Amino acid sequence: MVSTTPIEATSTVLQPLTLEFSMASPPAESTDETGFDEQALYRVVRSAVEDAILGVLGTLLLLGIAAFFVWLGGAMVVSAAEAGLTAGLGFGIVFLLFGLYLGATTLDLVPPLGEWF
Repeated sequence: MVSTTPIEATSTVLQPLTLEFSMASPPAESTDETGFDEQALYRVVRSAVEDAILGVLGTLLLLGIAAFFVWLGGAMVVSAAEAGLTAGLGFGIVFLLFGLYLGATTLDLVPPLGEWF
């Protein structure tokens, strides 16, 4: 048998979601009993975080450039091998090796060229 119980309709009003972002400000004065200067600590931590973020972005950018050179060199090697062009094959190998070296140097797998001599 089918139930004929009425279902109550409830109205739900959705409130807009607001996100607020603000820069943290350094503490006004030190309340620490250990003698640490909170403003100096804030400046050091902020500088360290900024350096870390810039380091990550620089690493990702260099890895992207290295991947481009590997792709370009590989494409040149394949197309030159199919066409039988030795000059294109040579340039492709140079680009491919440069991309591999740039990626390995970025990840500190091999030392930079300046440290070899």
